Amino acid sequence: MSLKNNSKTVILGTGGTIAGTRNDPDNPNIYNSGRLGITDILAAASVDVSGLEFQDVAQIDSKNISLPVWQDLLKAVTQAQQRSDVGAVLITHGTDTLEETAFLLHALGPWPKPVLLTCAMKPADHPEADGPGNLADALALADNPGLSGVHVVFNAKAHHALHVQKTSTDVLQAFSSGEQGVSALKTPAGWQLQPLLLAELLLEKPSQTWFLQQSLWPRVEWLTHHAASTPTLIQALLQPLDSAPPLRGLVVAGTGAGTVKPSWQSALQLAMALGVEVWLTSRCTWGRALSQAQQVAGTLVDLPPAKACVALSLHLMAQDESASAA
Repeated sequence: MSLKNNSKTVILGTGGTIAGTRNDPDNPNIYNSGRLGITDILAAASVDVSGLEFQDVAQIDSKNISLPVWQDLLKAVTQAQQRSDVGAVLITHGTDTLEETAFLLHALGPWPKPVLLTCAMKPADHPEADGPGNLADALALADNPGLSGVHVVFNAKAHHALHVQKTSTDVLQAFSSGEQGVSALKTPAGWQLQPLLLAELLLEKPSQTWFLQQSLWPRVEWLTHHAASTPTLIQALLQPLDSAPPLRGLVVAGTGAGTVKPSWQSALQLAMALGVEVWLTSRCTWGRALSQAQQVAGTLVDLPPAKACVALSLHLMAQDESASAA
């Protein structure tokens, strides 16, 4: 691998299937995520580590991602970005919450150097492990001098953090950017960057300093509206619990353009009156919440539900930071 301007790529491991190993030698599809450290992953992938630095930030199944892990990851990314000898940062991650982590890093940027995330759908000791190929592809893309921003590298494609979603459990087609298209394609001649139209992310966000100081992620819940749904869950979420912080935000994945039935609108209006921030999105994979939904309870947002939850939490953190400075 050639090194762009003689600069290093820093690899940060967080676990996931790419670091997983199987429980039963005879059944490679049953495995535990996050068992291997980044050194083991690189060795298994036969990666030439010259010009690389690597460290383990976490070794978890990504469904267990939490604020402390995100804080540690942000600190590691920031430290690498501030170094003059580093040209890119690469993160190995589980697939389940990869889009949230990618979106979080995008939202807390911009970054002067590219940030890439890669993953696997098969564990490291699977006879058809896809992690080594994805890792090699990500390292090659990190060397592209025209690359900027946060991207997910998977199956010879790169997806911008603002667009990527895990849309399938198919091992080859797990990620998609929908109609927005990929940010780069691997060809026989190497990685080819694709033109992207990136919408401005109008998001109130905290400073990195404030984000790193927090001990609790603002409590934001996600509900999906469906034909037989009732407002009972909304009402239950508004009840105080001794074991949980109060509800501060609610993301509602509405039907179609972001619609909910009248009984939900009434319950959401009550939630808003009690100080809960309500955001409306669409349950459609590539749907958008639109004004034609004619909803009167909540703010329509142009993000899929998982990313809307991250964005709403950052929004609430920003409000807290502003209030603390007042």
